[in-house]
Amino acid sequence: MVEDPPPDLAIEIDITSISLDRLTIYAALGVREIWIFDGENLFIYCFDNGSYQEREKSNVLPILSKSVILNFLTRRGEKGENALLREFRQWLQNPNIIEE
Repeated sequence: MVEDPPPDLAIEIDITSISLDRLTIYAALGVREIWIFDGENLFIYCFDNGSYQEREKSNVLPILSKSVILNFLTRRGEKGENALLREFRQWLQNPNIIEE
């Protein structure tokens, strides 16, 4: 039987609970990076030298920084989901549109 590799990225939305105690579980599973969004703040944790370290930028998706992700997340109530997804796709074509 072939085992699937661990995911490179896990994303948690924590509005009512805290995920920090789950980091050891993700480490045991071999997950390289975790994003945790609490409704206001985004935390990017990358596994490095045996533990998760908070970072400003994704290692798995290096084009994405915390500020870029938060820019889109905080505008989700201002625009429709489809309009925001279109903007995100446009940004992916030209990542210099948003100042960090």
